[in-house]
Amino acid sequence: MIQKATDVKLKVLPLLSFAEHLYYYEGPCRFGSGEALQPGYDALANAQRQKAFMENLKANVGENIEIMEPAVIKRTDNWDNHESNWDAITDAVNACDVVFGGAAIASDDLLVEFATRFTKPLIISPDSYASNIGIPAAIRALTGEHEVYSVWHWDQIPALLSTLRARKVMRTTRILLATRFGSPISQSSIDTFNNYEKITAKLGVHFRFVNIHELLDQMTPAEEGGNHTTPGRETLDLTEADMAEAEKMADELIAGAVFTKIDRSMLLKSLYAYITVRKHMDDKDCCGFTAPCPDVCSTRRLNQMQFTFCLTHSLNLEQGIPSGCEFDVNAIVSMQALMAVSGKCAYLGNTEPLTWWPNGDAFVLGGDPKQSEVLRQRIGENKENIYFMQHSIGHRRIQDASKDSKYGLYYFAHDQKFGATMRYDFDDDQGKLLTMCRFSPDGEKLLIAQGEVISGDGYDVPNCAQIVYFRVRSADEMFQTQSSFGLHMVMVYGDYKKQLVDLARSMNVEPVVVEY
Repeated sequence: MIQKATDVKLKVLPLLSFAEHLYYYEGPCRFGSGEALQPGYDALANAQRQKAFMENLKANVGENIEIMEPAVIKRTDNWDNHESNWDAITDAVNACDVVFGGAAIASDDLLVEFATRFTKPLIISPDSYASNIGIPAAIRALTGEHEVYSVWHWDQIPALLSTLRARKVMRTTRILLATRFGSPISQSSIDTFNNYEKITAKLGVHFRFVNIHELLDQMTPAEEGGNHTTPGRETLDLTEADMAEAEKMADELIAGAVFTKIDRSMLLKSLYAYITVRKHMDDKDCCGFTAPCPDVCSTRRLNQMQFTFCLTHSLNLEQGIPSGCEFDVNAIVSMQALMAVSGKCAYLGNTEPLTWWPNGDAFVLGGDPKQSEVLRQRIGENKENIYFMQHSIGHRRIQDASKDSKYGLYYFAHDQKFGATMRYDFDDDQGKLLTMCRFSPDGEKLLIAQGEVISGDGYDVPNCAQIVYFRVRSADEMFQTQSSFGLHMVMVYGDYKKQLVDLARSMNVEPVVVEY
């Protein structure tokens, strides 16, 4: 099954600890007068507390948060602490992702003991008067490492739960990697993760593998006796139903496009690749994909089969599934982080400062030379601090994850005109704020930066020429910082700097922010 970031729910267990007095008396642990001092009154008051607690909690959670039925630990003024209490909540604690605890006088120690019995993160409720300071202090002193959060306003809860949900997204992420060589690094992505086991231990992301030649063999209907790389085995080859699905998708893509510069037969070949990849992702329970473009290109099989993975990445991305070029596993994981906190559909590209030649032209690989004049007109005399992001995986939901934007269809290969690419016009997004990120190659840091869109390029040309130009506060600072992280940056529109900082810290990753 393919589980998108937006499919992941954070399961929150409300846990309340209550005390009940068995006798009438007054003193430093007993306040009130009249009926409030009578046996049985506490049970009524605690029921009201639980009702208000649940109402406040349900009113202060965001999307994809599942509030479980509350669990309660009770004691009396005998200061009892029965094992039956703990046995009763064990299954619920094991089933949740985080515990939202509420305590009051004479029961604080029960939530402290919780931290010695269970490993689940614990949030202390804002209405736990005084306890929301004392309990975390006691837990941190006692356990040293138990994850405990204390908040003092209910309006702080949505952001905290959103961060913990995004972290769960990361920990439940499985990326499908189509490999050719044994190294974790592609011939063109030398700055990606170089130790998958460390990344799994650090971020919780897991990796699944498929041999690229087996994957390519399965992009056609099955041969009798099996494919030559896997003779006699049942594999995920295209079926007649898959071929029919590709035909339908081709018609729909062509009908919706502003322009189509690729022949329908070539479009179908790229759709066969997309459907085959998705079958493997579904079979291996993966929610992300990448393949080593140059490494596979040099086998000449892409040329022989007349497709590229560009359209696969575009169609994945617009569904909120991280997918991208050149076996840059780092970029795919960074995409998942960004989409987890934003709910947006990301874009990826080579990200560099714009270079101006002495003759006044802007140099961008594969870009339209005429764009230099367009850029000069738009930016006037201020040519400083301009960056660009460039690749060929534009898609229809860069601007809005809930609806399609206009798009074009172009080929990738100049001469043979194969390899479908989806073109998105970044000219429509002038003035928009974008947020970018990328993990360091060792996974220990997360670069977070922002910029403002100036214009686009490559909308109506082939190859890796899809470009968005944007202005940063300091191109030199961005360049020097980025050189410790890598070339491919991922971006979405909107301000998600704080959310990324919070997510990084929750994963024990150092956030490195380049201010805009």
